[in-house]
Amino acid sequence: MSAALRQNVSRALRLGLPLSALVLLSTIFLVSRSIDPNSAARIAGMDPEQMTREPRIATARFAGVTQDATALTIAAQSVRSQALAVENAPLDLTFTHPEGRLIFPNASTAAFEAQVARLDQARGVLVAEGPVMLENSDGFVLELGAMTAALDQTRLLGSDGVQGRAPAGEISADAMELIRSGGATGGYLLAFTGNVRLIYIP
Repeated sequence: MSAALRQNVSRALRLGLPLSALVLLSTIFLVSRSIDPNSAARIAGMDPEQMTREPRIATARFAGVTQDATALTIAAQSVRSQALAVENAPLDLTFTHPEGRLIFPNASTAAFEAQVARLDQARGVLVAEGPVMLENSDGFVLELGAMTAALDQTRLLGSDGVQGRAPAGEISADAMELIRSGGATGGYLLAFTGNVRLIYIP
């Protein structure tokens, strides 16, 4: 490349690159002015008006101990109140994607998860809509049609059909109940009711 040509190319680059940068920057600003502030909420599947009407808390976690000494924790992606907040009024909350865990005095555990659940403090229950997955430390992995959990004592009721895996094989039933057993340092009792069927797998 001759010296004259190299000088011309260098001059063109010195002029062209800054102009290209200005064009790109102006394009960014022009595009940004046309963005709808609500588009991000729509893309994320959120309704801004609904969020205003129904304020919610994200990534909430609740913990407590029942009267019969079982530790209970509930975590959820979001929590919203079903009623207007009133001081000292019973809680009425809806959980999105709740995950619960019970730890019994003998260190055995049971865990559940659902799509939606409602905590009704006035009735003293947490009601989860199915399918509800329930798993315990003894090897039961169950799918429940629905589940009701007491808040003041250790009691889970599975209804609308129960099916899944037991340590001895596959099990199905109309309903099930999980309660505390074994005294102050005990674990739990898991009972199946209705049309119970166990397929033994050695």
